[in-house]
Amino acid sequence: MPEQIVIHLASDLMLGSTIRGLAEASRMAFMSARSADEVTVPETSSVLLLIDLNCPGLDLAQLCAELSDDVLKNVVAYGPHVHEDLLQTATSLGIGQVMARGQFSASVGRLVSQFAQS
Repeated sequence: MPEQIVIHLASDLMLGSTIRGLAEASRMAFMSARSADEVTVPETSSVLLLIDLNCPGLDLAQLCAELSDDVLKNVVAYGPHVHEDLLQTATSLGIGQVMARGQFSASVGRLVSQFAQS
């Protein structure tokens, strides 16, 4: 079975430490990135990519174009609920799950746990 990695692309370090703890508790590797340039998806790994849509300088279309379909289905993108156009764009790019930031914060434990069991 390939190594499972949780990658968090965001500038919010507080949430990142929570996600790191969840990943490590499930015996998965964790990587954080502050820009899309820092996102490296190892070919031999199963990846859960968590994207903050408010990440400065994020070119979401370019990032999604660089991801395989297998990775794209395991992407969870989140952003402010008031930015409906941004959330809709993420959905139209084929991202697996798109949600408001509050929904993401409330469900991140479940998301990581489900990925760990996949």
